[in-house]
Amino acid sequence: LACALTFSACDVDLLDIPQKGVENEENYYQTDEQCESAIAAVYASWRNAYSGRGEKASQYANGFFLKNFLADDFNSGGARSDQVYAQKIYESAIVATNGWVENYYKRLYATIYLANLVIERFDAAESEVKARNIAEAKFFRAICYFELTTLWGTPPLVDRVLKNSEEYKVPNSTAEQLWKFMETDLTEAITSGKLTSKTSLEDRDGGTRATLEAARCLLGKIYLYQEKYTDAKSELEKVISSGKYDLIADVSTFYHPASAGCKEYVLECVRHYDPSNMYSQEGWFGILANWGFGYGFIAGPEASMHYKFNTTSGYSYFNPSKSLYDAFVAEEGADGYRLNAWIRTWEQVIAMNIAVNTTTNKYASEGYFRLKWLASTDDEFVGYWCGNQSNTPVIRYADVLLMAAEACLQAGDQAGADEYLGRVRDRARLPRKSHVTLSDIKLERRLELAMEGMRFQDLKRWGDAPAVLADKGKKLPTFQIVPDPNNDLTTAAGIYNARYTTKTTYVDNEKSLAGWTPNRDEWLPFPENELEVNSNLKQNPGY
Repeated sequence: LACALTFSACDVDLLDIPQKGVENEENYYQTDEQCESAIAAVYASWRNAYSGRGEKASQYANGFFLKNFLADDFNSGGARSDQVYAQKIYESAIVATNGWVENYYKRLYATIYLANLVIERFDAAESEVKARNIAEAKFFRAICYFELTTLWGTPPLVDRVLKNSEEYKVPNSTAEQLWKFMETDLTEAITSGKLTSKTSLEDRDGGTRATLEAARCLLGKIYLYQEKYTDAKSELEKVISSGKYDLIADVSTFYHPASAGCKEYVLECVRHYDPSNMYSQEGWFGILANWGFGYGFIAGPEASMHYKFNTTSGYSYFNPSKSLYDAFVAEEGADGYRLNAWIRTWEQVIAMNIAVNTTTNKYASEGYFRLKWLASTDDEFVGYWCGNQSNTPVIRYADVLLMAAEACLQAGDQAGADEYLGRVRDRARLPRKSHVTLSDIKLERRLELAMEGMRFQDLKRWGDAPAVLADKGKKLPTFQIVPDPNNDLTTAAGIYNARYTTKTTYVDNEKSLAGWTPNRDEWLPFPENELEVNSNLKQNPGY
């Protein structure tokens, strides 16, 4: 009996026991239902990369946050010793071990891996479902490579599922190879005839998938970045003439549930309210970017008349810069429609029935407070550390119009440039301009798309980054609020009539990397641990 037990224990066939409820990978990618599950994983991965949450020390990291700190729209916030990865991005002092940079890089490649699975494992000829999902996977593979190429320059081109550690050692690709690959993916997706479209302007569900129009927008953007202006104009004008998109009237609702699926969102990261699975929604954690209620702020009894703030807590990151505020005032005036929908001065904060009861120092603030994508209690389930449930726009129709204006101008169509820029200014309640210039378009992009994570890539493609970002992070501001000792903050009237003394002070940044460093800051560093496992990957200059 002992011998029998011994020999049977060594029989590997007896150890090959099928796991119940688990499908073997080789047998999994077969049915339409499995294909839908596979493409859903691509969507979830992209949402996580672009506007979700990171892991461990970089738990607040995502592409949207990262790209916003790379440009000059924001100062950081919180405390300089807190969220050090974010502080170094804001200070233009990134190194190859930056967790926020690493998080976005890896999650983009995770999305590419999942897209490659859909493209490789399913046959488009077998069903409409599979054909559509393969086309959508090519769209997401292209948008991931757009981000990688415009931020890292020469990332590895992975066009298949890698099978072992040796295959993983893919070398840097050239920009030319990457742009061509993106063009091919999007062209194939578009010409497949399988991508869906919204049925009308008011179709709030039609934009939840990667549509034909979203693919045309991205292809137009890729052409624009390569200075293929006629091609860009053609693709973007097809989206405009489709009649499926328009500008919404109320710009204050962007990034809130009221605008989910609206006629201005061409592509969005979709979420829904599910308190039982809050973290699986991959919210962008508005607690990092909330005003500091519980840390010096008091929301008065009538504050909700203006906005339903999350009154539990906040870390006060993403403070609008003085340069952004001044740019708005110069073009719109202090009472500008977009400015007052998206940014508040301290004086305007007081008027919102909000106060402080003790001297408060706001690090990396110059006295301006962001309303745009400021999380509210309508957006968040506050019991879960502010997992934001509002959809995140990735492509807005206003961006499409501004890209079309730029493409038209560069392709010699002045009338088209004037018209498309004019539509954006109409909604902004500003007079139209005639004979618009590239400078006009650059300014309008800065204002209309302010604080939406697009400016850094714009500045680089225009060649403006070295000049505009020359002093980024060299001076670190602190905004001090000193309440009058006679303030009575026990009533709404007392809060409204409270008085304060404020000042902004600046200290020199001791980091030598602060500001724009030529031959370094053009590209983000490849993560150090990627270099350790991929000997064929060459680091970008200066890191």
